[in-house]
Amino acid sequence: MHKYLFLIAFLLAFVGVKAQIADTTKQRSKNDILNAHRDSITSKPFKPTVKSLKIYHPDSTHSPRKAVIKSLSFPGLGQIYNRHGIWWRLPLIYGGLGALAYNIYSNGKDYNVFLKESEWRAHGRIGDEPLPYYQGSPITNIADQTIYDYKDNLRRNRDLSIFGFILVWGVNAIDAYIDAKFTHSYSMDNDLSFKVTPSLMGNPATGPVYASNFNYSFTPSLKVTFFLK
Repeated sequence: MHKYLFLIAFLLAFVGVKAQIADTTKQRSKNDILNAHRDSITSKPFKPTVKSLKIYHPDSTHSPRKAVIKSLSFPGLGQIYNRHGIWWRLPLIYGGLGALAYNIYSNGKDYNVFLKESEWRAHGRIGDEPLPYYQGSPITNIADQTIYDYKDNLRRNRDLSIFGFILVWGVNAIDAYIDAKFTHSYSMDNDLSFKVTPSLMGNPATGPVYASNFNYSFTPSLKVTFFLK
């Protein structure tokens, strides 16, 4: 009898627990199922974006010789041919050459004035030649030594300006060659690595190191090694 009572109580408890569990499958409507299916189709898998860096490869058709010839024939043509850094190279080239050309002209003009006056004072004025003027004033009342000093200074400034003009023209050609050489022969990318290691650097002031030289000093340092791949 007690066995049957225990079995009946167990069945009643099982039925009560099952009744308390909500049936979630019956609560989902047809629209919910369609929306879930649509979302699974339209959604895309997540892919992390990796920013690719631009790599410059060598251009075998770019001629450094042609860049030099263009720059020697006319300043700035080699830089225009290289198409790199034109916005700041050309103003520097033309600005430097223009300033030097103006100095050559102004110093040369004033030099000729003082040269003529110094020749007149050494050999005498011939005929009714016009008086020499410097900065709007005649220089006939200036002392002889001052005339000679001005003449020498103006000639030196003119010669230095000519030398600077030639130098800037040459630097312009060298710059065009180097830029064209890098474009022609070398790649420029971010494939660069380096290694930093601690090191000891000897002090040359203490002399060479020997087994018996205990006064030789070392200086802690860092050794940086670059790897070009």
